[in-house]
Amino acid sequence: MTFIGDVLFSFVALYILFRFFERANALDFRFYIIWGSLLGLIVYLRLLSRFSVRFYFGFYRVINYVSGLIRRGIKIPISGVVLIMRLPYAILRWFSMLLYRIGEVFVLQPIIHIPKSLKGWWNKLMPPKINR
Repeated sequence: MTFIGDVLFSFVALYILFRFFERANALDFRFYIIWGSLLGLIVYLRLLSRFSVRFYFGFYRVINYVSGLIRRGIKIPISGVVLIMRLPYAILRWFSMLLYRIGEVFVLQPIIHIPKSLKGWWNKLMPPKINR
């Protein structure tokens, strides 16, 4: 994957160099420009690629370490807020569960019994059945 990225980068750099040299040499295309660019690509792939990959991985580790420090620095105040809010949250949780249970008794139970009471009311309106 690194090799493919290096080759693609080198081709983009070659294109940019080609445009630059084309303007600099007043549209006079010279072979040594392409030869030098390809030689530069080979030198980069053989000698400098390893060092640049190591540099980028080292840079990535430094960025990862710094982001870890920032993450831990943000977690400290959040942990403090969590510690401070633990008791009020427990009280609110208990109170909301209490309200839920009270609502369940006063609202849900009558709703559950509505079909049974409607059926009884309907049966009272109808005349009694005669069994033969």
